[in-house]
Amino acid sequence: MPRLFCHCAVLCCLLLAFADVAHGTSAAEYRRMAERCVAAGDYAGAAENYRNEAAIYRKLGDLNGAKVEEMKAERWSTEIAMFIETPPRQAELQRNDTGAKFEPVYGCYLGAYLESDQCLTRTGGNRDEVFAKLVGKKLGVCYDYCRYGQEFPLAWARELCRHGVAPQIAWEPESLHAVRDDAYLRRFARAAASCGGPLFLRYACEMNGDWTPYHDNPELYKEKFRLVHDVFARLAPNVAMIWCVNHIPEQNIARYYPGDQYVDWVGVNFYSVYYHDNHRNRPASFESPASYLKYVYQHYAAKKPIAVCEYGATHRDTVDRVDRSAFAAAKLMQLFTALPRLYPRVKMVDLFDCNNIACARAGRQLNNYCVTDSPQVLAALKQAVAPEYFLSAVAHPRQTTYPTYLKRLMPGMTITGNTVITAWVKSYTESPAIIYQLDGHPLKTITTPGEYRMEIDTDTLTAGTHTFALLVRDANGKTAGKAEVPVLVR
Repeated sequence: MPRLFCHCAVLCCLLLAFADVAHGTSAAEYRRMAERCVAAGDYAGAAENYRNEAAIYRKLGDLNGAKVEEMKAERWSTEIAMFIETPPRQAELQRNDTGAKFEPVYGCYLGAYLESDQCLTRTGGNRDEVFAKLVGKKLGVCYDYCRYGQEFPLAWARELCRHGVAPQIAWEPESLHAVRDDAYLRRFARAAASCGGPLFLRYACEMNGDWTPYHDNPELYKEKFRLVHDVFARLAPNVAMIWCVNHIPEQNIARYYPGDQYVDWVGVNFYSVYYHDNHRNRPASFESPASYLKYVYQHYAAKKPIAVCEYGATHRDTVDRVDRSAFAAAKLMQLFTALPRLYPRVKMVDLFDCNNIACARAGRQLNNYCVTDSPQVLAALKQAVAPEYFLSAVAHPRQTTYPTYLKRLMPGMTITGNTVITAWVKSYTESPAIIYQLDGHPLKTITTPGEYRMEIDTDTLTAGTHTFALLVRDANGKTAGKAEVPVLVR
């Protein structure tokens, strides 16, 4: 009977979704209109219709169905946002700061997992120092994994702290019932306290996914997270607790949140792959890594600093073994250019620098996320992390100097003198051409992924209103999107 009732409930929801209702268009009709738009090359129309279909599913409580259609909208949409570089102002900085433990006022810590990158051991030296030479920037954070029950990796943590790098430990229990306020937990906390600097503890992450052994009891999970927090607050005040989810599934995330007083940072893990689960019939190349942040950012960024605790972009998979370095390079650029512009409350980003095809356990050997074994990927990473916004040291005590501030270019804004304009662009076309215009006249065309930077001396312009525009064109020369912003020049 319960199974029959469940099937009936689902059937009722589907009938409601697809039925023509008196006050609007049905989900089925929105989907048909979207498909017709795709066939006609009207990709903006397709995106709008898929979003309308998704909204109906959300209203009916079918969150998975809504997510599927929202991803279709993402596939065909073009998004554009322009920004100008300005000196940091205290009032603007404070809007991005909650004062959490080790939170930078403005900027984003650069971190990475390096323990499986075989390229870093060929020249000798410490992994973090070799990595810094390759990418042109020192890391602020390095992370590693530790099974609950293992002793604290004190030598590793102390070595990082001596280099001015904050350790982050992903501490993963096999069973929540093993987590108790006992001698092991207190010994682990005291060792963390002795490591010599700030430390981030990512306890029992990705609990919202059924692939973890601690996902099926949210109440017990919260109880154990609070217990661990209290022990470390008492014995290791140098430790910041990260509560970290996987970006999907979304619908159960909130059930695991332990409470504001127990969480210092909120983390999220996600990866850019060419195929989901390495299935040819599940393409993922069109997905923007920035979109994976939306749920967590919307629900938690107002009260907690956000950390991207694991991110990797594949440049080879076991489906077809094709070199996709250009894909990985573009995805790295999409994410790193989005962080200061769209997600300024993301205060840490950690790369997963590992060739899983060679290093992962059986069943997980699907993708190569290593950033040092492909010259094209490494070059893109160097460019992506070069801005001073990406920080090489954890702020302890509080940060006192700040990177250049990025302000959204808004209608009516006054600009003077030498002005740097940058943009974040996401489009259905994998290799867009970006064209800046002033009052309808082209200024600059950019065809390589990045922050799409343009400099202009407004002293060469007449005083008054001028319109900056950014056009996005696809490989066929078709305009995929356009944004216009009138500004005042003095």
